[in-house]
Amino acid sequence: MKVLMISDTVEFSGAEEATLNLANLLSKQEDVDVQLCSTRFRDSKVQRLPFERSLYIDEQKPKRIEELYRSLAHPRNLLRMLSHCQNVARDFRPDVVHSGIFLSVVPSLVIARRLKVPVVAHLHDYRILSLTDLPFLSGSVFVQSYMSELANYLQTEKPYQALLGLGFRRSILAFYNRCDHIIAVSNFARNSVSNLLRPPVSVLYNAGYNFAKSETRKKKSDHPTVLYCGRLSVAKGFPIFLDAAEILLQEMDVEIHIAGGGDLDTLALRFVRKHGEKKAFFHGFLWDAKFHDLVAQSHLTVHPSLSPEPCPLSVIKSVNLGTTAIASNRGGLRELLPSKYLFEPTPAEIRNKILQFFDRPQDFPPSLSPDLKGDSITRQLLSVYEEVARSRFQSLS
Repeated sequence: MKVLMISDTVEFSGAEEATLNLANLLSKQEDVDVQLCSTRFRDSKVQRLPFERSLYIDEQKPKRIEELYRSLAHPRNLLRMLSHCQNVARDFRPDVVHSGIFLSVVPSLVIARRLKVPVVAHLHDYRILSLTDLPFLSGSVFVQSYMSELANYLQTEKPYQALLGLGFRRSILAFYNRCDHIIAVSNFARNSVSNLLRPPVSVLYNAGYNFAKSETRKKKSDHPTVLYCGRLSVAKGFPIFLDAAEILLQEMDVEIHIAGGGDLDTLALRFVRKHGEKKAFFHGFLWDAKFHDLVAQSHLTVHPSLSPEPCPLSVIKSVNLGTTAIASNRGGLRELLPSKYLFEPTPAEIRNKILQFFDRPQDFPPSLSPDLKGDSITRQLLSVYEEVARSRFQSLS
């Protein structure tokens, strides 16, 4: 089977990383040939895959999702990407086209209709409902009215950009409804969007990682170490984590580590300056080995998202690297972690859960609820491919 996977870009959020991981796992299967079409910005650092055919965009990697789609949806870049993907597809002749993320559904559908092959689209988050996390900070996901969605965009964008974003997001939703099959990364994600979607929607969790033993057996720090790893934003609960960390530093001998980047970098720097380099550490955005080492050497990672996470890779990576993860009780996190690892995203509840862990760490070994082994996930994905290919063949015969 030949699979053409198309992704918006190779490096931005967990959705992009999950797409690359899935493509890599597929490429290792017998009788499966994979090609990946994507984009790379000037400062994209992720290692190029052997089967990757990415388009180069001579711009700095955007920091915000609004900036990302302002670049990728620009007519010049969109037409270049469409032409690039068509050229790759013409040479490759795929049996299935897999749209990895959001905007990639456009070239995926164009190619699939031309070659008369099925399209499978992946839903890693709620971009088909909103281009900003602002509506979902209460923990629920819902369909906004036109005016509510526009009002949310106007909080960060100019009026004409907010209007364009509104039309753009709703146009992409229409493209999703022309796909043959849609995959959501958790039951919560599927239930949140299924009423808007006409194609069948199945659930396939993000695949885990088979890290080398040298990465998973790192010696833990000599001091109790708590790590926040992820985007530094309100939606990810970063300010709440800092409030909890303030309480912890007054009550116990603990090191607070922060890894990531985003709109709230200044909060991280201010926190480190306040508490000194022996208690608080800001590592910025780390990639691959450095990030893996930091996670593996930590005792605990904390994921206090306000926005309901569908299936975050940061939690999966932490557990796969041998470090316990605790998280807010929102979205797909309730499916990913056992209930005793979850907390209400408030400073007091985060503080209580961390103290509970350090009091009896043996009660909180690194754990995930579902089976996320790569072989299991790829087998499920191949079953979806075979089903949509069979349905397409029957409809054409």
